[in-house]
Amino acid sequence: MQKIFQTSFWTVALSVSCATVHAQQSSSAVLSEVCPLPAPLFKTPIQPIENLQPGAIGVRADRADIDSQSQVASFFGNVEVQFDQQQLRTQQAQIDQLSGNINASGATLFTDGYVQVSSENFRLNSGENRAFLSGAEYQLTETGAHGKADILSLSPQQVLLEGSTFTTCPSDSPVWQMSAQEISLNEDEEWGEAWHAKFELFGLPVLYLPYINFPVTDARKSGFLFPTFGSSQKNGFEVEVPYYFNIAPNMDATIAPRYMAERGTQIQAEFRTLSETGNGQYNVAYLEQDKSTDDNAARYLWRIEQNQRWGEHWRGYINGTFISDDDYLNDLGSDFAGRADAQLYRHAQLDYLNENWQVTMRAEDFELLGSYRSPYRTMPQIKSYYAANAGFDVDFALFAEMSHFQNQDLSQDTATRMHIEPQLSYHLEQPGYDWLAELSYAYTYYNQDADFENNRSENPSRSLPTFRWRGRVNLERNIDIKQRNYTHTLQPQIQYLYTPYRDQSGIGIYDSTLMQDDYQGLFRARRFSGLDRIADANQVTIGASSSLFDQQAREIARVSFGQIYYFENSQTQLFDTSTETSESRSDLALETRFRINDNMFFNSSIQYNLELNSTRKSQTTLEYRLNEFNLVQLSHRTVTNLLENDVEQVGMLGVVELSPRWQLASNWYYDLQNSRTNDAFIALQYSDCCWAMRISGYRRINRNLEINTGVPDLGAPEFDNGISVQFIIKGLGSDNRSLLDMLEQSLFGYRHPFHLSN
Repeated sequence: MQKIFQTSFWTVALSVSCATVHAQQSSSAVLSEVCPLPAPLFKTPIQPIENLQPGAIGVRADRADIDSQSQVASFFGNVEVQFDQQQLRTQQAQIDQLSGNINASGATLFTDGYVQVSSENFRLNSGENRAFLSGAEYQLTETGAHGKADILSLSPQQVLLEGSTFTTCPSDSPVWQMSAQEISLNEDEEWGEAWHAKFELFGLPVLYLPYINFPVTDARKSGFLFPTFGSSQKNGFEVEVPYYFNIAPNMDATIAPRYMAERGTQIQAEFRTLSETGNGQYNVAYLEQDKSTDDNAARYLWRIEQNQRWGEHWRGYINGTFISDDDYLNDLGSDFAGRADAQLYRHAQLDYLNENWQVTMRAEDFELLGSYRSPYRTMPQIKSYYAANAGFDVDFALFAEMSHFQNQDLSQDTATRMHIEPQLSYHLEQPGYDWLAELSYAYTYYNQDADFENNRSENPSRSLPTFRWRGRVNLERNIDIKQRNYTHTLQPQIQYLYTPYRDQSGIGIYDSTLMQDDYQGLFRARRFSGLDRIADANQVTIGASSSLFDQQAREIARVSFGQIYYFENSQTQLFDTSTETSESRSDLALETRFRINDNMFFNSSIQYNLELNSTRKSQTTLEYRLNEFNLVQLSHRTVTNLLENDVEQVGMLGVVELSPRWQLASNWYYDLQNSRTNDAFIALQYSDCCWAMRISGYRRINRNLEINTGVPDLGAPEFDNGISVQFIIKGLGSDNRSLLDMLEQSLFGYRHPFHLSN
């Protein structure tokens, strides 16, 4: 039977790093089940000794000898030592009550809750507040990182390993490990340091580093991130080596040199900041001389995004991406714009908000990529919106705006627009129906330079009243389908809209474009965005939407359809007569959504011309989605008369988990009009507990925007092909992007089926 002993002196508690190794999140939930933590060295904790005072040492042993003169207590047989949170198990130990030193010979097990150690002996020097263990095997309790050390010493917040190894692989024969002359793990700093380190892969040394620091928790730490290697026809061999700066808890930065054999070395940098009142991100990429161009031109991109709040009422926002040339995105790519983007939108905005007022001051512009009509900047624009109840359930609203426009290429081409629009509305809403009546009057005045367009007047003005009435009926019933209860809703609606015709040909086009006539768009009060054109209207819109909900109130199916009937054709146009209405009715807008089951969705949007029996626009998507690691999406897309061309495209996108360790991602988009593949991508990833390798390749059409003439390309198009290889070591910092994230770098990124745009 064991006996319990307790000494009465004070000793400083030992403490070592509670390390959480910064490992890449597994791309599979199943993978975590086959990557368990190694079996603990200290398998059964010591039963707490009752009434043990803080700082005192409690001992259980089969036998004890205490020398009253030397104040040395010797314990033998199944010795268990407990002091504060630290526990020691051995067969023989000595405790000096005067110095507080502890010595244990033979096989020992030690733990303090953060680290577990199996060693040949144990020695605690109370004066130095440090414990020494030789011939040690250690394991970090929470993360399972482990290794061996000739000598392991413990002090508060530090584990020092001499002649040691370190790995996060759970097996006894790790795929990778770091062996070093000395390794230091620091709990407070949450990082480790190694001197004269060799990095071993599959048992072979592949890299020597005189010094390296690495994260031992998931906290941020300055240092190199793993490089990415690739190759493409346009850029040649590529390698990117990022370095991360942990500046402050709310601030960090990354610098990533990117070498391209065909172009040169590009410097990329990112700075991020976060505060209680806002956040910001700033990026820059600069290539001093592009060797692949005839003039060795400099290529650059810079971007700013900043959100800020000042008190309860004031908000600010800035967002803008700037590039050196139209082909930058196509040639060099970016995380902030797609290769297929036709424009870059930039704006800065300041808002004031209270219960009734909203005032916005903003500056914005569009950069069109390619040889198109030069757009106008808005420098600045001030908008105000006031809303209040006028009594008798009538709402009053007042919208006002002043905008100054400047042509991006011709700085003398300017215009100032002033607009004011009061509105009265009455909205009656009941469970079974609702209706809305609106009456507004819009007055707009322009001061514009007439020299730049022959048909543009110097000071045109426009006055337009608008009347809109919309009514909806909400019908609902319970039905049974295959012995399941559902709620079926039907919402027919009708709208009448009247706006008289005004000749607006003397007004320039600064911020107006034709909006899309999908189902929701049929019930808008205006056909054009902006204020340069307000279309005349004398029309009725009829539509209906029907939905099916299950007992959990989830929408299982929805069908919506609608159409506009014109009493008079609209004469208002933008740049040509294509925006006039010359038919008695609009295209039929039809939208369908089906939740086939918890993982499969179908969505379709169609605009069909009943006069010509042809589809103007359509997009259809079928998606199976188990999770972000297992999804397949099939799509079909049609647009007629887009820049005098018809577009018809089929596509496939998928991310599939072949096994817990193998993942495959791919997309493919085929142009049916030209019988060619416009974009294709495939990536294969192997991932286990210790390492991962990702191999990817792509083929995409080359968009030469700098020489775009606005007419169809003559001859065969050019294509760009490329491959990329990325090796990831888990446990020392890594790339956490999923394969689905990588698909976003293709020409046509992933779209959720419930957020499609055609």
